[in-house]
Amino acid sequence: MPAVQSTYNAQHARWVEGMVLNSEPCTVVTRIAEDAEGIGFGKVCVQGTADNQVVDSEATAKFVGIAVLDPTKDGDTYAQYDNVAVMKKGVIVVAASEAVAPGDAVYYTPGTGVLSKTSTDNTLIAGAIWETSRDAGNLAALRLNTP
Repeated sequence: MPAVQSTYNAQHARWVEGMVLNSEPCTVVTRIAEDAEGIGFGKVCVQGTADNQVVDSEATAKFVGIAVLDPTKDGDTYAQYDNVAVMKKGVIVVAASEAVAPGDAVYYTPGTGVLSKTSTDNTLIAGAIWETSRDAGNLAALRLNTP
C-alpha cells in the first residue's frame, strides 16, 4: 500500500480559516448550503431561499453568520446541500482584507463576502468587532454577537 502522506510540516499553522478560536460559550446553528459552489470555511453566510438555507454572500440577503471549520470534510468548503455549522455568537478565525485592530467594526462586501473594517459600499455586521490586530490578507479573530 502506498503512503497516504509522506511529507510533514515541522510546525502546523497557528490558525486556520473558520476555526473556533477559544472555548468560551458560542452559538452555532445548522443551516443547509443552497449554493452549487458551496460555502467556504470562515466565509460569510447570508439567508438563502428557504428558512433553513444559507448562501455565500449575496448582495440583498440578510447576514446569518460565519461558516465554521469542519475537520471531517475534504477540502475547505461545505458542498451544496451539506449541513453548515454557522456561528452567530463567539470568536472565529477569518481572513481580513485590510489591516484591522481590536474593537474595529466589521463589514462585508455584498456579493463577495470580503471582510474588512471599511464602511464604504459594504454592509455592517451588527454586534461584530475585530478581536485581534492583523495586517491585510492575514487571518484575524472576529467576535460575533449577532441575533
